[in-house]
Amino acid sequence: MLTGNRMKPSRVLLVECNNMNKWVGTTMPYEMHVPPIGLMYLASSIRAALPGVEMRIVESSLSCPDDEGFLRILREYQPDVVGLRSIAFFLEELQRVASLVRAHCDAALIVGGPIVKAYKQRLFEEVPEIEIAVQGEGEQALAELLSGASPSSVPGVLYRDGGRVVENAERLENAAIDSLPFPAYDLIDIGQYQRQLSYAYNHRRQGVLLTSRGCVYGCTYCFSHWKGIRLRSAANIFQEIAVLYDQYGIRDFYIIDDIFNVDVKRSLALFDMIQAAGFKLRMYFVNGLRADIASEKFVDRAIEAGAIWFTYAVESASEEIQNLVRKHLNLEKARQIIAYTQKQNVAVNISTMYGFPTETRAMAQRTLDWLGELPKASLLPYHFCLRFFPGCEINQQAIDAGWDEERMGLTSRFSYNDMAMGTPTLSKHEMNEIQIEYHRRFGMSNPAAVDAAVRTLRSIGYEDTEIVHMYSVLMRKMIHEVSELTQAGGH
Repeated sequence: MLTGNRMKPSRVLLVECNNMNKWVGTTMPYEMHVPPIGLMYLASSIRAALPGVEMRIVESSLSCPDDEGFLRILREYQPDVVGLRSIAFFLEELQRVASLVRAHCDAALIVGGPIVKAYKQRLFEEVPEIEIAVQGEGEQALAELLSGASPSSVPGVLYRDGGRVVENAERLENAAIDSLPFPAYDLIDIGQYQRQLSYAYNHRRQGVLLTSRGCVYGCTYCFSHWKGIRLRSAANIFQEIAVLYDQYGIRDFYIIDDIFNVDVKRSLALFDMIQAAGFKLRMYFVNGLRADIASEKFVDRAIEAGAIWFTYAVESASEEIQNLVRKHLNLEKARQIIAYTQKQNVAVNISTMYGFPTETRAMAQRTLDWLGELPKASLLPYHFCLRFFPGCEINQQAIDAGWDEERMGLTSRFSYNDMAMGTPTLSKHEMNEIQIEYHRRFGMSNPAAVDAAVRTLRSIGYEDTEIVHMYSVLMRKMIHEVSELTQAGGH
């Protein structure tokens, strides 16, 4: 168990452990990399609590994708503590980095991020190098550990004690999230991230905004290491925007909340502040807006404040599946507001899925036909085959429906572009048919849909280079000129 001076460091290295080639399932030279906002929050909080501690942030697949690159960082920085953050999808990358740390460095090793709550004690078996893990919010827990507190006294911590793993009681979440310091943008290379593809597949100086923590809904396919929802105030969000706008020259802001529009008054107040300040910025709702609680007024005001990118999470147009996963989306209201947004000459993405427990071919077809009722196709081809990640309630729903647990668990390691395996109610052949029909009607095999998407992207300020890089990743083939896209879409 870690005690004493070893946990009173002068240098802390924070590592975002991910493999973005696996995320997009391709070996294209273009990848999506976004500022590691979770680690940036940790770093700013630690600096506020422990001003004498030096912090450094790296992203493994961007800063040090090979072993020698990471070892070079260890040798140069010589950290006293290494903090690793990851998600279940990137377990193998966490294993790689943790093994390198332990083999070449005697720093204390702490792991955090959603993977801890997903795996809990099993994570110590999967990654034997781990000494301490923090589940849930890490800002306060990490500050206490770095101050020298015994792991046994810190809520939310799991730690090794001899041959066993001890799991402390969970920590109460911080209700006053307006009090958190803004993320430490000075600890990342903003220019380096600008050269990568952003959440919206463009090359911009990226401002990533997390304006809430948690969600008020309880969809069974979703994993959240937060309980309930806590909202930052509109004034606090605007203050962060102003800092990034004035001090860092950022004009593109990517909002990554589970559901940004859960509080309409807060949303409208933020839009008013942006307009009153005269900021000329672009906002991207890259995560799911809740369509049936949005309104034309919300859409109009968002666009007036600079919004150019909307993502609506629908998942399924089958009422049976909506009830099963407890999303309970009002499909008619959703259809109306998505159609309205599509008429505003902005990017509109519609996230849908197939492969749910009990879903039949007819149920999956309803989603495709529902999409066909909209004026346009989703700008991005967001029709996903459901994956089963540790810690999600839908895993038990699938087991209850007779699925093979081991086979089901394999999907958490798949890229989103990997072929579907089939389910007890939806064969592999039927899944392939669904994917083929989706792309024929709405996606990469529909030249008209691709052409319409390109026109929209140009109208909202995308350069042709960005469009080419974006579609090279989406199509998993090199596109050299925009003129190739409709030809590529026809194959």
